[in-house]
Parts: sequence; C-alpha cells; structure tokens
Amino acid sequence: MTRAFNHSIRTFSKTLVIGTSAAAIVGAVPAAAQEIVVTAQFREQNLQDTPIAITAITGEELANKAADSVVEVANTAPNVTLQQGSSAYGTGVAAYIRGIGQYDTNFALEPGVGMYVDDVYHGVLVGSQFDLLDLDRVEVLRGPQGTLAGKNSIGGAIKLYSRKPEGTGEGYISATYGSYERIDVRGSFDLGITDNLFMRVSAFSKRRDGHVNRVDFACANPTQAGSLPVIDDDNDCILGTLGGIETSGVRAALRALPSDNIEINLIGTLIRDNSQSPATVQTLSSPPADPGLETPYDSRYVTEGSYNFYGTFTVPQAGYVEEPLTETDSASISGQIDIDLADNLKLTSITAYLDLQGNYVLDGDGSPLGIALTTGYQPYDQFTQELRLNGEFGDGMLEYTVGGFYFESSGFVGGRVYSFPALNHIQNDPVDSESKSVFAHIIAHPIENMSITGGIRYTDDKKTYVFSRKDPQTGGTAGPPVGAIDGTSGEYSGSSTDYRLGVDYRFSDALLAYASFSTGYKGGGINPRPFTPGQVQSFQPERVNAYELGFKSDFLDRRVRLNVAGFWNNYSDIILIDANGFPGAPGDPDFFPFSAAPFNAGDAEIKGVEAETTIEPVDGLTLSGSVSYLDFEYTRLDANATASGYTADYVPPFTPKWKWSASLAYEFLLDNEGTITPQIYADFRDDIFTDPDNKAANFIEARTLLNANITYETGNGDWQFVAGVTNLTDEYYLNNIFETSSINGQGQAVVGRPREFYASVRRNF
Repeated sequence: MTRAFNHSIRTFSKTLVIGTSAAAIVGAVPAAAQEIVVTAQFREQNLQDTPIAITAITGEELANKAADSVVEVANTAPNVTLQQGSSAYGTGVAAYIRGIGQYDTNFALEPGVGMYVDDVYHGVLVGSQFDLLDLDRVEVLRGPQGTLAGKNSIGGAIKLYSRKPEGTGEGYISATYGSYERIDVRGSFDLGITDNLFMRVSAFSKRRDGHVNRVDFACANPTQAGSLPVIDDDNDCILGTLGGIETSGVRAALRALPSDNIEINLIGTLIRDNSQSPATVQTLSSPPADPGLETPYDSRYVTEGSYNFYGTFTVPQAGYVEEPLTETDSASISGQIDIDLADNLKLTSITAYLDLQGNYVLDGDGSPLGIALTTGYQPYDQFTQELRLNGEFGDGMLEYTVGGFYFESSGFVGGRVYSFPALNHIQNDPVDSESKSVFAHIIAHPIENMSITGGIRYTDDKKTYVFSRKDPQTGGTAGPPVGAIDGTSGEYSGSSTDYRLGVDYRFSDALLAYASFSTGYKGGGINPRPFTPGQVQSFQPERVNAYELGFKSDFLDRRVRLNVAGFWNNYSDIILIDANGFPGAPGDPDFFPFSAAPFNAGDAEIKGVEAETTIEPVDGLTLSGSVSYLDFEYTRLDANATASGYTADYVPPFTPKWKWSASLAYEFLLDNEGTITPQIYADFRDDIFTDPDNKAANFIEARTLLNANITYETGNGDWQFVAGVTNLTDEYYLNNIFETSSINGQGQAVVGRPREFYASVRRNF
C-alpha cells in the first residue's frame, strides 16, 4: 500500500511539473482562466479575490465528471471528506474538513461542517446526501467559518447554489443508461412568464440496481448451514441486493423583479429517495460471548472481499422482519428578498422551512441468525430566518454586513433496537433545538490593493432530548436495563462568541496573498444513547482557533492558476463518540458494562497544507489537480479517553493524511462540426479510520480511483453525447465501516461500486 501511495504521489508530482513546464514554453499564447463568482463574504467576489481557502466547482464541471451527488464533490477538494454513511446512521453523510466534522446523524449531535442549499442552513446530517440538481456552482469553504457561515461550521462549509430563473426560454433534457440497469433522466426549463417574472423548473429521476447480493447462506453453503433452512425457493441463492438507488426530485423556482430595487426569489423542492440499504459486507462475526444458538455465530458469515452479504433482515425468534431500505422524503420552501435601500445599501431576508422523513434498517449480525436488527425513523422539521444589511462607506473604502439568524427545529429519533440478548425495545425520542445569533463583518481598504477583514458572531443555543423506551409486545416501559430511562430528559444550553481577522494584499494582477485568524465552534448536546439514568448527561461544545496563510495566483498569461494555503489549528474540547463505548464504573449504582456517550476528550493541534492548480499549456488541453497534507496530534487527553486506550497519535475519523486529485482533458476541434473531448481523472485518498478509537476493525486502506469519459458536442451546442467508465481499474475498496467489536463482535463495511460503464445524451434547447 505504501509503495503504491509513493508511486501515486510521484506520478502526480510529475504531472504537475510537466504541465507547468509546458505552460512556461507556450505562456505567450493568450488565454483566460475561467472566472467563478463566489459569495463567501456576503457579497459577490471573484474566487481569486476572496482571501479564504475555497474550492469552487461549476455545475458544468460537475456534469463533465458525471458527478450527481454532494459526496462526489469532495473528490477534487483538498482536505475534504464526504462519505456515504453506514447503515447504522441512515441517510446522512460523514462530513469532515481539515480533520473536523461529524458522522453520527442523531439529532442530539451537531454537524461539524455546515451544509447550505441556496444560503439555507441544513441543520442535521440526515438527508444531507444532496443530489446535484441543476446547480450553478458548489463552494467548499475550508477552515472554520464561525463568523461567515455561522452555526456549526467549525470545520468549514459546503454551499450549493442552484441556477436562477432568467426567462430565457432555454432548457435541456438528458438521459443516461449504464451498468446495473442504470437509468438517469434530468431536465430543466427556464420560462419568462412576464417581463419581470421568471420561472425555472428542474427535475431528475435516477435508478440503479444494487451491486452487493443478499445471499441465502444455507443455499450457498449447505455443508456449513447446520439447522438453518434454505430460504431461496428458486435455488439461485440470491434473495435481493443492497446498494440500489431509486431517487427522484423536482425543484421549481420563481424570480420576480417588481421594481428596479427589489428582487424576490422563491424556491420549492421535493425529493423522494426510496433506495436500498447501503452496499454492505460483513467484516466481523465473532461475539465476545456465545449467544447459545444451535448454529454458531462465527467467521463463516464474514463476506469482506466479495460483493455478498448473508443478512436476512429478520429476527425469527421475535417475529421481527424488515425490508433493507434507506429512505428519505423531503420538502422544502425558501424565499429570498433583496431590497436596494440606497445606492450602497441592501437588505436581504432569507426565510426557509424544511420537512423531512428518514428511515433506515441495519442488519448488524449479517447472518440469518437474527442476533442484531435495528430500524430507525427520523422525522425532522426546521425553520430558519436570516436578515442581512450590506453597505459601504467612503466610496467603497469600508464594506460591511450586519445581521441576525434564527433557527428552530424539532424531530424524533425513533425505531426498534434488537440486540441479543440484552436489548429489545422501541424508542421514540423527541428532540427540540433553538439557536439565535447576531453577526457583523467588515472589509476595509486602507490603501490601494490592501484589504483588512474583521468579523464577529454571537450565538446562543438550546436543546432538549426526552427518552422513550417501550416494550415491543406490551407497549409499556421496556425491561432492564433501558427501561430505567423511560421518561427521563436531558437539556443543553450554551453560547459562543467567534471572531475573524484577516489581511490580504494584491501584489499584482497575478498574485494575492493573505493571512487570517478565525475561531469556530460546534455546539454541545445530550448523550442520545444512555442505558441507565446516570448516563443521561450533556457534553460541552468543541472549539478551534485557526491560523492560515495562503496565496492565489494566475501567471504565464493566466495559463497557470495555483492556489496554496497552509494552516495551524488549536482544536479544544474535542467531542468523541466511541461506537464501542468505554467501560462504566462497577461501583456506580447506574453501572452498565459500557457507555457510548459522547464526551469532551481533550485538545489537539492540526497542521496542514493544500494546493490546487489548473494548467492550460496549449489551447484545448487542460490539466488540473489538487493535493493536501494534514498532521493531527492530541496535546491533551482526559481520563475517559485514556481509560479507553486513546493515545496522542490517534487521528479523527475520515481524515486521510494525504489526498490528491488530477485530471486531464483535451478538446479536439472538428472544423465546424463540433468537438470531441476525452477526459481522464483520478483521486487518491490515504488510509483512514472510521471511528476515533483507531482499531484495526475500523481501518480502511488507501485507494486510488480512476475514471474516464469521452464527449462529443455538436458545433451549435444543441447535442452532447458522452460515453464513460467509473472505477476504470475495477478496484475493490471500502467507503465506510461500522463496527462494535468490543460489544458484540460485529462489524460491517460499505463497499464501493465496481467498474461501471455509462452512456448519456443531452439535448439543449
């Protein structure tokens, strides 16, 4: 693995050197790097003029790489990991930037990376695996955005912006067919209703068969089945699949310009995701104690290395049967009003409501024995209101934004938990949250080419969590141990004041350098998984002080773009959630063998560097790439962490030390008949752990994925045809692992998709 990684780094470095040398040779040829406008500082700025580490990706770029989910956005962003959640955490993603984030979707916990759609904050990880529906751009802001993005953006923020209606009468429709009966259909239409009222409607539907087979163990392994009956009557031993996708959605946007100084945008979105449970393989099947079943539970059910899974999603002895689904239904509406009060004074109001329902199923034992089965449902709704006042003083010498933000949400963490023999209950826990903040941001220009940036935000948070543990048969209070917490509740309240101070100087049209200090925090909460009343406890926020130096450059007649950032973070009161728990105290009257409670584990230093480049050595040829390095080291660990075996060299989940991406595309001109553009792109992710306890059971080896496609576009741009392949080398790799090895000897991984081919056609009109 190390040898492969070193080879990958050398190859990537040579690509950069060769590309840069070629650019120097032909640097006199005029070229113009694509300008992307971002709004990270509450106002429109060119990406290269914004003194923040940002990866900005246009909707066109995402389409060219066949990306259709926010998870794929992270592939080209340095020090960013977005990963599909495991079956244990439903429909969310594990989101980490620069070693800070969150993977647990429970509403008691706060995200560490802020997710936004059209400037509307998405307050939970449930339903965060957004489809990239008719996007204008994606902005990935790295480092704490405590004063800019605000709530729980301690690691950074990911912002999706959809296309605004323009009334052009234009649109498109596209269709894709590929491996595993993949069928995707997308379309959008922009309509002018009147001279000052426009509408844009976008829709998509996508489906794909699962790539992991649910295999009937007794049918496929008759000599090892013991007393297990054959389930598959057709004798093909296949009960179904996992990892299948079935999602559809529609977005309607209205844009009104009732006067020269007022703009109103209304957006409504409906998403229906009826996909299968994630593509799971079993990695561990060895409980610490023999459950006393006639057919032993042991390593015969491990399927890692294959695309098979032996779980049946049933508990025969309890009459508990579920379908392997991971579903999310969401409906949202938002309204933004922009009013120009004067030449240099604008008021913005953003109001939004979101309602979603998440459902998921986890077969933890991965066998037909019915040892562990969990279903979860997560209804959730939120309301947000943000007000901003943007203005200028002194003919642009001072730009400012002041505002306020209000957030409230309510949801339920519910479902049924069966884990032989200790747990068998139904839970339905209401969780309510409220947050209020005020903020100010200024950009001063004391001398030509210099800017000084300052920001401050005060936030006040409150959260309540009530526990319900009922018996599945009687409906009364569940039996021990969890019945003891039925009806108990926990509360958390806290506040934070965050700051930002930065300076940047443009030395020339080709070079901007900047330095900044910023703070951020992730809110505290309540332990969502207590087993005894004594474990119903709150935990405090985690915080970061971040220092960053960087530059943004365009040189050699703008044929080369190179952006570099280095950072040092002091990360304190880190919240850890050990899926395996840490031991309780036997002398405690509330003793239970373990507790999976979140706790503030200590402090750490995070250091790293990031680089992104785009090179156009000759007309038509584009080389692009990114590389990042991150070093994480605990500087203090509390007693709970050391008692659980944590050491200073442990690293956060989903945080690779090295990460890089590279792509090459060349556009061939076919006289006046159009263009043909072959493209190849790769991304490397170093080793990661998926749990903070860094055991071998949650270790995922490094992987390099290679994708390629070729595009033909007609001369008038009306038609586009694409043929491509993903995971070109057919690498077997894991995306996520959920293991509880020290509790019940179980573990399972989400396995990535094998090599797949696809072809698509798009008609623009």
